[in-house]
Amino acid sequence: MSVLNGAPLRKSEMLVRVFVDRIRSGEWKPGVRLPSERELARQFQVSRTAVREALKALQLAGEIETRLGEGSYVLENQRSVADEDALVGAGQSIVSRLQARQALEIASGVLAIRNASESDRIKLKAVRVELSEALEIEDYQWYLVVTFDLHELIARISHNSYLEEATREVVEPMRNDEWALTASYDAEMARYSIGVHHAMIDALLANDVDAFVESVSRHYEDYPALRHPELKRLRALSEAG
Repeated sequence: MSVLNGAPLRKSEMLVRVFVDRIRSGEWKPGVRLPSERELARQFQVSRTAVREALKALQLAGEIETRLGEGSYVLENQRSVADEDALVGAGQSIVSRLQARQALEIASGVLAIRNASESDRIKLKAVRVELSEALEIEDYQWYLVVTFDLHELIARISHNSYLEEATREVVEPMRNDEWALTASYDAEMARYSIGVHHAMIDALLANDVDAFVESVSRHYEDYPALRHPELKRLRALSEAG
């Protein structure tokens, strides 16, 4: 079994290493379209879920771009190997925590709808305003900090100490990866993100469980930082070629 510092590597983590090696060796050159999820799963005898997790980590690291309905393409970058390793590591960390956050957030939101006080609802409205203010001045770092605060607030207003502690444990380390998320943000991405976060808040304020679950699922299954800003540049290059 493959291990890293004594801990077993998950299949998605092993795939990330293989994919990065192929990119660095030049086997997968910039602009090249990767095999489909189905084909990669067949080649490596793993589930499509493992492939999808690995590709998401590489998207966050800026190694690839996944275009809706088109597939995944290798990006060109001028980073050092050390910088690439740091970004890939941050990407894997973010993907794992996103999965935990989705499960925790749905549970927290359902309880928040049942237990939130009027004071809690006022706090949700204040966060909604602060998100908008941050984007008005295009301060993406501030915006991301507020989104982290929102996710912890949802757990807090569930009034369940176990969910609050568990949510803090997965959200707080992501604040350390804020630099990787901020680097991948642009105006289009931010507009999508705020729409999802506003939908989450509005569903809580309306006591609408179904709408909240739908908005949370949308948020984590299409996490905005996965939409790398080099998409338009690469598409223009491919069309010119």
